[in-house]
This record gives sequence, structure tokens and C-alpha cells, in this order.
Amino acid sequence: MLRRLEVLKQLGFKIKSMKDDKSIVSKVHSENAWFTFEFIQDAMICWSLALSEENLTKWIGERSYSDEVEYSKKIGIICAGNIPLVGLHDIICAYLSGNEVFFKPSSDDRVLCLEVAKAIGEIDPKARIKSVEKLNGMDAIIATGSNTTRRHFEYYFKDIPRLLRGARTSVSVLTNEITVNELKLLSNDIFQYFGRGCRSVTHLFLPKDFDIQRLFESWIYWSHIGMHNKYASNYDYQRALLMLNKVKFHENNFVILLEDAVLKPPVGIVSYSRYSDLATLNNTLENYRDEIQTVVGHGFNTAFGDSQNPQLWDYADGINNLSFCINLKD
Repeated sequence: MLRRLEVLKQLGFKIKSMKDDKSIVSKVHSENAWFTFEFIQDAMICWSLALSEENLTKWIGERSYSDEVEYSKKIGIICAGNIPLVGLHDIICAYLSGNEVFFKPSSDDRVLCLEVAKAIGEIDPKARIKSVEKLNGMDAIIATGSNTTRRHFEYYFKDIPRLLRGARTSVSVLTNEITVNELKLLSNDIFQYFGRGCRSVTHLFLPKDFDIQRLFESWIYWSHIGMHNKYASNYDYQRALLMLNKVKFHENNFVILLEDAVLKPPVGIVSYSRYSDLATLNNTLENYRDEIQTVVGHGFNTAFGDSQNPQLWDYADGINNLSFCINLKD
């Protein structure tokens, strides 16, 4: 296996051991209360599995790739911080391409991001990965943020190659044939990371006659998130707001189910809409294409239970960031 791929495989082993390091996990949680011990370890497990030799080999595939090439481009990366290690994919793509990596970690995910970058450096002393506060003098930029910050990035970095991402969310299409087990798997897609990730399912497309009580029955396992202070505050606030405005909704003491066309409701709410036929629904999904990260359901991008476990080749916004980094040599 090529040198940098071997480094990433070793990084997978390192991340797996880090998840049991109470000192690191405690620091990460202290930095960001949204990052619970459970979710920090979930993210680490996901990454340790993703960085297996099998997955790394499949990811590279037949790509024309030379481990010895050093392109010497300076790639700046602005990391998001909504879920643990969300910026790592960009960092390893820039590293794997042989370029210099300058990343600006989110203030919400600084500790873990720095720990993993440090681990890469320990495994590969030749790695050129550095945490910075300012990204001046870059040859290219990769940035993830809100739609507003994306517009700012577009202007600020207009003179260099750039890969910019805005805010997206994920949705699920259900049929009346969905099984109890599939509903339970879907609950992971909805509630893991409190629904704050771009691959979190925040909107459900339901058949006209779908019994929503089936949803609540499958969500019982996740009732413990209602005890989380920040999540509970969001839930209570949204519930009070809806009641004040006399908006009808369903609830189960820890999540609100709201019939609304919005794809990305506030934390504490899952929105839904009804559909009568799949042909019309497919047109609706196409209209929302630039707002959706993935669609969970039979015959769609992602299987039930898999939205929070992306593979290395599941590129955010459908943009191949590894190709972006490699092609900078041209």
C-alpha cells in the first residue's frame, strides 16, 4: 500500500484507541456541550471504520495516483463544527494529494481536530499539516459554512481555486411498507448528533395515510436526549413558540413532529409533509436538490440507518474534494 494510504490506515487505528481516552473525550465535551461522550465516540468509531485498508483501497480505486508526487500547493481549509471531526475528510484529502495543509478548526471542534492532526504528524513526520487562525497566501481553499458565509467566502477567495459548501440537510422517504426495524434505523439517522449534521434526517416525506404513531413508537430509544440541557432548552422554546402561535403539532415529550414544508427545522423539531405518488415526490426532491445532502429510503441514495456513517467516497454536496486537491497540480 502507498505510504500516505498506509498513514491513513494507521490513523484509523489511532482514532479507535483515542475514543477510549477519557482525558481527550472529556476535553472535547468540555469545549462543546453538544458533543456528548456518546456522540464523540460514535464519530470516532465511524472514522476508524472508514479508514480501513479495504475502504482506502476502494476509495482510490483505479485513480491515477502517485504517492511520491509533492504538488507543494498550499490548501487552506475552514472546518465546520456542527458534529465531531466533520472537517477531517477535507484534511485527509489535502494530505493524501501531497499538498501542504493549513486548516482553521471551528471553535466548536478545536480539541478533537487538533488531536487528530497531531496524530497524523506523529505517524508521518513528513506530513505538512498546520493549524492556523488566518488563511493568507493560500493557493486554494476548501470552506464549509452557512449560506451567508459561503457568499462571503466566494467573494473573499474569488481569485484562487475554491471548493465552497453551504448549509444542507437530509430527508427520508417512507412508504407504508417500511418495517419496524427500518423505522428504528431511521431514528438513528434523525437523532444522532441531535440532528445537527448535514446528513441528519430533519424532514420526512410520508404517504397520505401513514400512521405517525409508528414514528413515535420507533423513537422511544432516543428519549434520553430530552435530558440534555441544550437540546431540552431548544425543544421547550420551540414548543412554547408553536403554542403561542396556535400551530398544531405532535409531540412525545422530547421531540416535536410538525407538518411543514421546511426541510431544516430548528433543533427539537422534525418536519414532515405528505405525498400522494412517487412521481410527483421525485419532482419535489429535484427542486430541493441544492438543499439536500442525501435522501434516505428504498431506491434512494442512502439506506435506513446509514446516513450518519458516510463512506470516504460519499462526498459532501456531491463534490469530489480529493479530485479537487489532486488537480491543483495542473
